[in-house]
Amino acid sequence: MNHITGQILGQSVNIDTLYFAWACMLASLLVVTFLAFNLSNETNKFNTRQFLAESIFDFLRGVAKNQIGSRSDKFLFFLGSIFFFILFAYYAGLAPWKLGSAFSWWPMIPGEHGHSHPWHGASPCADINVTAGMAILVITTYVASGIFVGGFSYFQIFLPINFDHGKIKLNFIFFIEILDLIVRPLTLSLRLFANTFAGEILLSTFVVLCPLFIPSLALGFEAFVGVLQAFVFTMLAAVYIGAAIQHAEHAAHASH
Repeated sequence: MNHITGQILGQSVNIDTLYFAWACMLASLLVVTFLAFNLSNETNKFNTRQFLAESIFDFLRGVAKNQIGSRSDKFLFFLGSIFFFILFAYYAGLAPWKLGSAFSWWPMIPGEHGHSHPWHGASPCADINVTAGMAILVITTYVASGIFVGGFSYFQIFLPINFDHGKIKLNFIFFIEILDLIVRPLTLSLRLFANTFAGEILLSTFVVLCPLFIPSLALGFEAFVGVLQAFVFTMLAAVYIGAAIQHAEHAAHASH
């Protein structure tokens, strides 16, 4: 996937991905603000916007409650932000960006042997840097939530030596816990990146082979996949946070 690149602080970055990510964050913020604006407590009057807002809120709250438990409300806005960003970012890659090549001002991407081709646009989630950053954010929250609940008792699972009531004990599973900190963000980032990238390639292939009926079906399927990818990533984030809190509570209880 070719990108429009630029220099920021001496480092080469994908400028189009950066702008797309900001646009998706802004779009998700505006949509959520619109849905949540001026909600009413009246139960005898149907309001489509309020119904949609309450349905989404109840759905996300249910996911958080099932995986995290009694502390789920503290992470609800974090999980909701992840869900909406992935949803908007995935849909951004489904827009017909190739139509822009009909305009003379459309950006061009340098190619091999001095040739260039029009920029076709892509979802921010089709850039491994974005999905990796999101995965790191989730794992940081996962570890921080465990430390917040269990303190040093939880942090000891990452150390080869534990201290229990003044006694020193060897922790033989610390290597597994450290490995988890590496494997979990890798699987989170690669799963979302691979599915997004594959979806865009599939849609582009259908457009070339059969530009009428089949791409419409593929687009509808990819719209559903976007919701599914946002749900899976959000649910896994909730699972990891819930596991850290449960482990921290158990460690804190055992230390007493």
